[in-house]
Amino acid sequence: MNTWLLSIAGVVVIGVVIELILTKSTMSKFIRTIYAFFILLVIVAPLPGFLRGNISFGGAFDYDWDLINNIGMQSQIAATNRTIIALEAAGFQNVLITLTAIRDVPNFQIENVFVNATGVVVTNDGNINVRDEIIRIVRAILRVSEQQIIYTF
Repeated sequence: MNTWLLSIAGVVVIGVVIELILTKSTMSKFIRTIYAFFILLVIVAPLPGFLRGNISFGGAFDYDWDLINNIGMQSQIAATNRTIIALEAAGFQNVLITLTAIRDVPNFQIENVFVNATGVVVTNDGNINVRDEIIRIVRAILRVSEQQIIYTF
């Protein structure tokens, strides 16, 4: 695919050079006709392979996996920070959140959330179930199922 596009670009550049060199004469019309036929051949050449399915678009749509992994890592850190901030706003201090995620694909996917609440300090007044409330907040922020949350208290 890339070589085909380069061929077309090369033929166009050669055509511009030929156009600059040619003078107005009968011979120039003949050369322009041959050149137009040559351009047509270059453009149509890959069509039989395309119709047979032999054309590969590989390399034209490759992912930059390092960039995707870096973006996934940044998304993982941001999701962890959002969760900790939400927990602190709800009155739960010192809750440790660790995420495992699939980062080697364009879509960031959380596999598991590890919630370590062994040193939790509850600054919220009221009679609440700490475990259930922390899990509710984690599920709401990260949009994960309860089965994905591994809770340590």
